[in-house]
Amino acid sequence: MHIARTEKPYNIGEKLIKPCMVDICSELFGNEHVSKIKNIPMSDDTIHKRILCIANDIEYQLVEKINKSLFYAIQLDESTDISNSAILLIYVRYIDDTFNDIKEEFLCTLKLKTFTTADEIFKTMNSYMISKNINWASCIGICTDGAASMTGIHSGVVSRVKEVAHAHLISTHCFIHREQLAVKDMGENFNDILNQCTTIINFIRARAINSRIFSVMCKEFGSVYNNVLFHYHIRWLSRGKVLTRFIELRTEIEVFLREKNSPLSDHFQDTIWLAKVTYLSDILSLLNELNLSMQGPLTNIFTCYNKVEAFLKKLDLWIKRIQENTYMFPSYYNMTEEKLLKKNEINVMQCVIKTHLSKLKNKLLKYFPPSHDIRSNNMWILNSFLPCENHELSLLNESQLLELSSDKLLEQSFNTKNLNQFWISLRNEYPNLYEEALKKLVPFATTYLCESGFSTLTTIKTKARNKLDVEPTMRISLTNSIEAQIDSLVKQHQDQGSH
Repeated sequence: MHIARTEKPYNIGEKLIKPCMVDICSELFGNEHVSKIKNIPMSDDTIHKRILCIANDIEYQLVEKINKSLFYAIQLDESTDISNSAILLIYVRYIDDTFNDIKEEFLCTLKLKTFTTADEIFKTMNSYMISKNINWASCIGICTDGAASMTGIHSGVVSRVKEVAHAHLISTHCFIHREQLAVKDMGENFNDILNQCTTIINFIRARAINSRIFSVMCKEFGSVYNNVLFHYHIRWLSRGKVLTRFIELRTEIEVFLREKNSPLSDHFQDTIWLAKVTYLSDILSLLNELNLSMQGPLTNIFTCYNKVEAFLKKLDLWIKRIQENTYMFPSYYNMTEEKLLKKNEINVMQCVIKTHLSKLKNKLLKYFPPSHDIRSNNMWILNSFLPCENHELSLLNESQLLELSSDKLLEQSFNTKNLNQFWISLRNEYPNLYEEALKKLVPFATTYLCESGFSTLTTIKTKARNKLDVEPTMRISLTNSIEAQIDSLVKQHQDQGSH
């Protein structure tokens, strides 16, 4: 199991672990015990069978928990692996009575036989659900990356799932993906700046000799970093990190470009250009913080909307501060403090920054319209003990909410438990409110787990292991709260010595 959890090749047991065990045993206990170690079966075939057995046991337990849960939700995404196979990853979130909490786990990885169309994705996913007897009717949420194949009105995956589940299923376009779409186009001025910075970085990094020379020069300057970072369009956080490093090494970069007689060095004589780079570095770093705040386990629609709303309010604050000559951007602020900008250039930058922040706010509002904010009528879920009139509860549920909000013992319980645990604890006393609350708390807000799962997939399935069936290893590696029933599995197998 440790081999699978560490995502190592199966033959590491026989090639490395077993010889090490033999050496340690021989050194500590003498040769009389070595034969016992040598008799432990650790061939790659044996390891594969054990991993498959453990993975099947974990999957069986997971399916059992899903079927016992009142509701469950899924997130899914597809990508291509090293062997050019189209892979669909699915994660599930459910109510776990064992822990009295909401849990999320890796559900499955499915290979798409032909195309990555909505029809093929749904058929493959539906076949798995049917084979495991997972009831679609209990599915209350599906989160995707918003691609046409996923969210098409008539033939998308979400539409197909609603047909077999129910029309009230909550479909969520990944918050992280929406944020990336909103900020992808930084505007004509800043897109040019980013492209120019990328050209400079590629000039240094794309040629091995340039990269080595620049690294040596950075060491001679006593720089904290010895090289710049590449920029990858496919990576969420790359742009902010690239420009932050670029700013920190701007002196070294300019000297290097001049020594190479590159016309790219002329950019560093343009103070407005440098000012735009510093601002772009700052705003992208702040957007990265928003991105990171929506990642991680058990994020829900409420927490993500809270993060987006807070960022929108910050944009209003920054626009106001720019007008008051107070800056919230550290790299740009340092440049103004160093008197590198003339007064008229500062005025130009104030106008540029204010315009950009206003456009950024409008783009975010386009992808996160207030009319889609589920919090507006569901604040009672976040805190039932505060006055809240804007809700769409039935008369019965509203009466129960009044009763609940007056219970001081429950208020104490609310202050000591997390939100999910609090509502699950009310399933017997206030079943209707419990059900309404969990319908909003269980659905995923992002496809972060799928993206993380694909990172694990690339680690497990390499060029040397491109024929590997990755599901058993991925299940063991990515499962968090379910432990394999090792004692039970051991009883099912006869002892068999190594040949």
